[in-house]
Amino acid sequence: MKSKIFWAVLVLAFTLRFYKLGEVPLSLDWDENSNAYNAYSILKTGRDQYGDFLPITNRSFDDYKPPAYMYLNVPTVAIFGLTPFAARLPSAIFGFLTVPLIYFLTQKVLEYWPKFSEKRETISLVAMLLLAISPWHLQFSRVGFEATVGLFTAVAAAAAFLYGIKDHKWLIVAAIATGLSSYTYHTQRIFVPLLAIVTFIIWKKDIFKISKKFLATFIIVTILISLPLAILIPPKVILQRFEVTTGRPKLEDIEKSIKFILQDQAANIPFANITHNRRFVIGQTYFANYLSHFSPNFLFTKGDDNFRHHIQDMGMLYLFELPLFLYGIYLAIRFKSKASAFLLCWLLFAPIAATPATPNPHGNRSLPLLIAVEIISAVALVSLFSINFRFKNILRFIYLFWITTAVLVYLHNYWQHYPVEKASFWQYGYREAVLESEKVKDRYEKILVDQTIEQAYIFWLFNLKYDPREYLESGSLEHFDKYYFRALPPQMSNELYISDAGHFPGNFEIIKTIYYPDGSEIVRIGHPR
Repeated sequence: MKSKIFWAVLVLAFTLRFYKLGEVPLSLDWDENSNAYNAYSILKTGRDQYGDFLPITNRSFDDYKPPAYMYLNVPTVAIFGLTPFAARLPSAIFGFLTVPLIYFLTQKVLEYWPKFSEKRETISLVAMLLLAISPWHLQFSRVGFEATVGLFTAVAAAAAFLYGIKDHKWLIVAAIATGLSSYTYHTQRIFVPLLAIVTFIIWKKDIFKISKKFLATFIIVTILISLPLAILIPPKVILQRFEVTTGRPKLEDIEKSIKFILQDQAANIPFANITHNRRFVIGQTYFANYLSHFSPNFLFTKGDDNFRHHIQDMGMLYLFELPLFLYGIYLAIRFKSKASAFLLCWLLFAPIAATPATPNPHGNRSLPLLIAVEIISAVALVSLFSINFRFKNILRFIYLFWITTAVLVYLHNYWQHYPVEKASFWQYGYREAVLESEKVKDRYEKILVDQTIEQAYIFWLFNLKYDPREYLESGSLEHFDKYYFRALPPQMSNELYISDAGHFPGNFEIIKTIYYPDGSEIVRIGHPR
């Protein structure tokens, strides 16, 4: 019976992640376009859009992402073409594979939690189901972002290492997953090492019983896989990425520190330099950023401020998980064990990588939090349903009804309303503008694209399937073929102009208006009269 449930959950997880994968969300955002086009360029030329041969980083928009997702896009683009489905396929595959992985991770973790070890099969299936239907995980499994692949490597590394404590061959798998995690997403470069340290501390006695041969193999393989990053990535690239994500908030804190010090000095308040020291102010901001990821608003009711990370009118998780999560934390603290310590550390470490960056909270950078939440919630749900009391059957019915209703409402909103309500967050209309401009291209000397169409060049490269060889030979971020980007409005009627509808010149002739699904204007295309 339980094996049938396992396979049923897998089928459900697969269906939810692959159904209309290239259609919902409605359009690819700039990162998805960039990942896929760079993969297309590497496939055709061996070089990315900047001409770098088999780069160790994905330069993208000068934010230097880890390269794994870009390279995973190479085979999907080779097989399915330069399409939205191909762009999102690696994320869907690794998102799907994480569902059975959480089952095996939970099974192994609960071996070290005596209170729940006898129920570990049931709890593992519940954790698997919760991840399969999780709005947080589904959101990122269905878009071409790096975080889902990164989460897979983190869970794979943790599960394989715990299995490797008794069956040492699994340590090789753990080493491979640990090494590869640094190529997937910036979060994993911080989270996975922290998790490795706490795992060593918790299972120190068991680890010291492992033969030195296998421990040495684990360390050597991990280092060898990770080493190219340390050797080949220029320090300036790391610093530039750090400045891109943390520079503005740090500057704001320094300005606030100076402002408060001057105010206190003007009022003759002592110790102003100590009270409002910039390090203290920055530390306060970081601590607030960290805590924001445990906010009920973020997790259960509102989510973060980016609707690429979640749908409208709900948080990153279902509201029915709130009581489960709280009860699960209580159980983890009351019934202390290696397993509960491991899960609590996972929970506490997960937002650290997101803390210094902006904005906060951030559903993408804190995605590892989800695994601990779902396992803890699964422990709580099975524990609650195991309690014998007078109205237990009524409670079970009510809770199951709540769960079923919440999932159905979420799925309805995701498929029917989210594409209409939040199309703007997915740069909807840019693809349509590309295709319209290509239709009339022969009528005009130049096609000028305004800077209000952000990162416009990558949308034109992707949707035109523009030959990477030609782009590398004669193109740039500002211009290729007849297309000119970040351009000013033209003066000649034989030059086509494309801009955000709100910035389109009033004296131009409009030949095409592109609308959001809700009927509001997004892009206008036209030329001087």
